[in-house]
Amino acid sequence: MDLFWSLPSASIVAASPAGDPTNALLGQGTLRRYDNGAILSDPESRPEKTFLCVSGTLKVTKLLASGREILITILQTDSLWSDRAILNGYWREIFIEALEPSEVYAFDNAVFEAYLRSRPELLTTFMQKISEQVSDALTLLDDFRGRDVASRLARVLVKFSQQYGVKTDSGVRIDLPVTHQDLANMIGTARETVSRNMARFRQKGYVRDASTGQALELLDLGSLEALIV
Repeated sequence: MDLFWSLPSASIVAASPAGDPTNALLGQGTLRRYDNGAILSDPESRPEKTFLCVSGTLKVTKLLASGREILITILQTDSLWSDRAILNGYWREIFIEALEPSEVYAFDNAVFEAYLRSRPELLTTFMQKISEQVSDALTLLDDFRGRDVASRLARVLVKFSQQYGVKTDSGVRIDLPVTHQDLANMIGTARETVSRNMARFRQKGYVRDASTGQALELLDLGSLEALIV
């Protein structure tokens, strides 16, 4: 199994007092800006660095041997990730693309490892997140074997609500620049199938389009969660 590790909400860029190791880390990094659609990393680059998103939204995809693209995760502000040099993961066939203008710090792995040694409490967070990613991967395999598309799509929407959702008076708002094709790549189906199922969810009152932007509102989380069982 290829291992891509990330911390979707590392929160290490929060305001910190003078002399805090976080300030030293940022001082040794290189800030890079990417336009919408720019590719940050690809399978040939092998950067052997650690990265921290300080603004914007990125998507991580993997190209399978069959040629199909799978969406692995979405990264936003405070997301932290790295290549294969840390934790002996792999960087094969992984692409990272900016979904909107984004800013990312890049650090040499040695610099980041020194930062970890100064903040050992982060190691526990790392292990928890890696365990969650392995669990998510196993769940995805189970979904492909035994769940229909509506169930798989409901699981993704519920997960998005937990990771990126903002509570509103009517439900949960998810403000991500994610297309139906991206959702299809995440659950292993065709875009048209996702569009049909989303239309059904709207008709049943589970979801609705927000009034602005690409946001989606989940109006009935309970019904979506019931589809997963």
